[in-house]
Amino acid sequence: MIAFLRRKAQTPHGRRHRSEDGRRLVLLGAIYLAALTAMAVLIGAFIHPRGIAVPAHSESQGKIVLTVDSQGRQTRFDMRALEALPQRTYKVTTPWYSRPVTFQGPLLRDVLAAAGASGTRIDAVAINDYAADIPFEHAEAYDVIIALRMDGKPMSPRDKGPLFVVYPYDRLPPQVREQSYGLSVWQLDGLRVR
Repeated sequence: MIAFLRRKAQTPHGRRHRSEDGRRLVLLGAIYLAALTAMAVLIGAFIHPRGIAVPAHSESQGKIVLTVDSQGRQTRFDMRALEALPQRTYKVTTPWYSRPVTFQGPLLRDVLAAAGASGTRIDAVAINDYAADIPFEHAEAYDVIIALRMDGKPMSPRDKGPLFVVYPYDRLPPQVREQSYGLSVWQLDGLRVR
């Protein structure tokens, strides 16, 4: 039995001993509860179950604009979740516009990382089911972005939006630049990683 819980012989100061024992019990109970609370916080901070995507905001989730499928999991992004990722801006020359255009959005590799996606190929699928087969290494090697804005404004479907796969065309080697035009899916709706 714990020493301080043993019943002691009554002494003239017996009441004081019992009240000290009670204080010790309360103190030990408080320390125990604090340790349990700290352990629960640590477990919650470091354990992330696979396949559960935690949106950047959970209360007012907007319209889903992008779905990433990878290894049997789906991660859905609304525009606010994509805007919450670090943004890149490119001013590029393209075959679709008569002048250089500025695109802004998160890196494709950051979107894939946020979804926990990995593989060797990415099927970028448009709203009309057009698809392009992007090599996974392009996301790393060429800083491809998922453009959310063109010249500082959100893109409408008429302007190839709301999402557009954009390469930094002017910085690419000539053979990759020609290939990248066919991989630049506008009105992007989904990414299937395999």
